[in-house]
Amino acid sequence: MPEPTFEALYAALEEKARKLEQGNLPLEASLKLYEEGTKLVDQLRVILEKAELQVRTLQGRMDEDEFQLREVEAGYEADE
Repeated sequence: MPEPTFEALYAALEEKARKLEQGNLPLEASLKLYEEGTKLVDQLRVILEKAELQVRTLQGRMDEDEFQLREVEAGYEADE
């Protein structure tokens, strides 16, 4: 079974929050929704942390490539 997407998890969290905000649930149901919501938040946090790591890795690669380009450009002399 594929992992749920960030968007699907976020939509589920919004739905649980909406139900909690209505305030017409028994205490047990509210606690259950809150617990489910915290689990969703944990899953969302993991996805965001992975995405952040991916972005940092890509930025690091871009920075390395840019540095190498500058190094090559600095060492290049045109024939006159």
